[in-house]
Amino acid sequence: MRKSSFDQIASSFHPLIVSMIKKFHIYKDYDEYYQIALIGLWRAYQKFDESKGSFSAYAYTTVRGTILSHLKGTILYEERETPAEQNLLSLNEDPALPVPLESEIIKQHIEHLTEREKIYVIEHLLKGYSYKDIAYKYGVSTGAVKNWGKAARKKLKASLLRE
Repeated sequence: MRKSSFDQIASSFHPLIVSMIKKFHIYKDYDEYYQIALIGLWRAYQKFDESKGSFSAYAYTTVRGTILSHLKGTILYEERETPAEQNLLSLNEDPALPVPLESEIIKQHIEHLTEREKIYVIEHLLKGYSYKDIAYKYGVSTGAVKNWGKAARKKLKASLLRE
């Protein structure tokens, strides 16, 4: 196996890489994921031990794992970097909308929430306090604050979709 250069192996595994990228429905960053797959193939090429089995099976597993690891990391990054306000379908789609009107819209949508759900919306979504800070301030667990948020988001989403 070592007699083949990596370029030859990369060209022979091209169809596998392309099919794997399609299998994971990756269209947005195709070139990036193709390079990631090649990195996985390179790792397999470097670490392969002929006494342990066939290269193609090892390469398949390594390339697949590399792509999945990157996908998972990308998804986690996007979840962390998404502002909390966007989790509510964005209360104000138009940034030119005057603030008093925005406050009226928010008041209109939170009037049907319980007091604790209102606390969640105001403290977490609008002021940006963490679950831990809110829990400490009101003497409850972070799990309780998360439950307030879950209920509030559900009601707000229903309210926004009714419009």
